[in-house]
Amino acid sequence: MIRIVIAGLAIVLAYPCEAATGERAFAARMLKELQAAAPDKEMRIGVDDPLTIEVKQDGESGEASINLHRIEAYCASATAEDCDAVAADFARRITADLPEFAAADLRVIVRDEVYLDYILETLPADTTPPHRQIGEDLFAILAFDSPEAIALAPPGELSDLGLDDDAAWELASAQTRVILPSLPDGADLARSAVAFEDYEYLPSLLTDIEAWRDIAAEAGPDLFVTAVSDHFVFVGVLPDGPDLERLKRTVREDCAAQERCISPNVYRFRDGRWVIAN
Repeated sequence: MIRIVIAGLAIVLAYPCEAATGERAFAARMLKELQAAAPDKEMRIGVDDPLTIEVKQDGESGEASINLHRIEAYCASATAEDCDAVAADFARRITADLPEFAAADLRVIVRDEVYLDYILETLPADTTPPHRQIGEDLFAILAFDSPEAIALAPPGELSDLGLDDDAAWELASAQTRVILPSLPDGADLARSAVAFEDYEYLPSLLTDIEAWRDIAAEAGPDLFVTAVSDHFVFVGVLPDGPDLERLKRTVREDCAAQERCISPNVYRFRDGRWVIAN
């Protein structure tokens, strides 16, 4: 079974970026980093996409791959020193062996539609992790946690742990919730925005739809949320207008500066889900 990993083994998913000169040179550089980190793995630059590294698995290339689009985009705007550090860490994490996961490792992560579409296009249907839509382009996905990586949770592994779909969601939600900060008070948000940071899985705060119904009812229709990374979520109240447009630009810039951005959008809460603020 191919184990799909967010930062630790077979594949990293990211936003597509514009084709740029030097993509193949960047891929060649990363290929050297990856081969140095995992000399026992046979890899090559992708045939169809120069920013994909194909990893030979079970004698075939292309069955597992490493997507370089996000890290290439990061390095395009980072200093050479920062790029070197991130590239080396990326290579180490993406090639590291994963532990055997247990039910206690289950978590709920949040990713956008680009990420999910890549999963659906890449994986066989019977290995697609359970997922639920929580917004216009946001999805909750079941995954396994470890110190070095987050691995998507295919149905087969959940079944091996004795968990059906409902039980897996219930357990993952409970185990994720206890490691996150408390949700904000809607009335307080009307007075002051809240920045959540220094936690893992912060966008998973957005999965508690029933709690957000109450928060939105108190905060009003101008409630907004951003989720640029697993380590930063910003919540507040801001009406449509120039200030919101400035916030949108800032969020897009912050997303571009992230090694692994979750979403470049600002969201409103409408009819029980998160919609992109227009």
